[in-house]
Amino acid sequence: MNALMLEGWTPILLFGTVFAIGMFIMARKFSRKLLFSIYTVLTLICIGVIIYSVISVGGWEGMGLGFYTFSAMGGILMGTAIGIV
Repeated sequence: MNALMLEGWTPILLFGTVFAIGMFIMARKFSRKLLFSIYTVLTLICIGVIIYSVISVGGWEGMGLGFYTFSAMGGILMGTAIGIV
């Protein structure tokens, strides 16, 4: 029963997990300065997509795009934080 409840959220959670793993791997390979530059650029892109989804797309489609973007942004943040430690 619980598996059916997660059916709609699974792609969104998987999207964030993939971004977290990617940032963790990059944290181990690159210097901190380059990692923070990549983190900043990806975060700014995510913020731009969130603004685009609210203003331009709107409706349920914009909300779905916003959920995916928040998930990616959370993955980027967690992957960077875990990789630095």
